[in-house]
Amino acid sequence: MNDRLVYRLDAFAAFSMGVTLLFVATPLTTLAGWTLPPSFLFGLGVFLVPWAGINVWASTQSPVATSMLLVHLLVDGTWVLGSVALMLAHSDTLSPLGFVMLASQAVSVLGVFSLKLAPSLRLRLAR
Repeated sequence: MNDRLVYRLDAFAAFSMGVTLLFVATPLTTLAGWTLPPSFLFGLGVFLVPWAGINVWASTQSPVATSMLLVHLLVDGTWVLGSVALMLAHSDTLSPLGFVMLASQAVSVLGVFSLKLAPSLRLRLAR
């Protein structure tokens, strides 16, 4: 997959999800069935909107700077680990929908992580 396309798709996903979380944090918290306050999801929305802009900027770079790649891998890796941690910490209260939301986030972001890492690995293997 084209490096630029990965960052553009990530930007679209981050913006869409961020705006959604800004508007439906409270009902989504209730549907998820966890004990975290709605402000947690709202805060994620506040993070994701500018993160989308960073992804758009990264999609214009050819190639993406190593430092930018490392930031993306750190954020994406943290997102995956955070999703898994939330599933474990709230397993007794999570609704089935909450579990599916967290698990799909973890799997999706892990896929994006892999797509961002792949070009770097290809370059190293080519050397």
